[in-house]
Amino acid sequence: MTKKILTFAALALLALSVASCQKLEARDNLVKGVRAFKAQKYDTAVERFKKALELDPELMNAQLYLATAYAQQFIPGNADEQNQQNATLAVSTFQKVLEKDPTNKTAISVIAGIYQSNNQYDKAREAYLKNAEVDPQNAIPFYAVGSINWAIVHSTESKLTPDEKGKLIDEGLQYLDKSMVINPDYEDSLWYENLLLREKAKLIDDQIKVTKDKNAQKELASQSADLKAKADDWSTRALAVRKKNADKKSGPGGIDINK
Repeated sequence: MTKKILTFAALALLALSVASCQKLEARDNLVKGVRAFKAQKYDTAVERFKKALELDPELMNAQLYLATAYAQQFIPGNADEQNQQNATLAVSTFQKVLEKDPTNKTAISVIAGIYQSNNQYDKAREAYLKNAEVDPQNAIPFYAVGSINWAIVHSTESKLTPDEKGKLIDEGLQYLDKSMVINPDYEDSLWYENLLLREKAKLIDDQIKVTKDKNAQKELASQSADLKAKADDWSTRALAVRKKNADKKSGPGGIDINK
């Protein structure tokens, strides 16, 4: 009996030793993968990260680096099969990160960016909404919802109804407002506030074209003019913020203090 206990104990120690060695080897592959990644040798980096994950599937940093290595090889606007394969692998690998860490900001934001770069606007919007949810103190995800909603509404291929467009515009404006609460000097948010208001005015202009009632036409025309005036105001404010931000970057005599 004692012999059996000692045998089981020895086997347990051996298993622990093997597991420990695998973890060390996994980390060694991770380190070598990071070196290759920094040297922009992405094919080598990918193989190292994949090996690290084979040895230690719980090594989150290897999963993140693997996904990022795929993403780094993706070229926006390129329909080449290999390029699209990199996009697919990046998204699916980041999704594995999210299975273990549902609030990982890096994974969500990069997925959103890849979808947007591939003109998959609906998927990008869902990802940006999630990004804003998990990163509520960051103006950029809120701005991104506003900008992607504009892209969806403005698209010439859009088959949305006027009501659906109106809901996306209102949602986009709400998120842009939130982004400016967080960072009033985020210039892009001001520009997209202007653009979404103009899309809202377009919807009203379309209504005018099909409305026969003269009084209704006048009321709608007034609403459209008001929205366009507000859009002009946001454009003016955006230019002012641009100047303000440019002044912040420059020291006396217009010398860029960041150089």
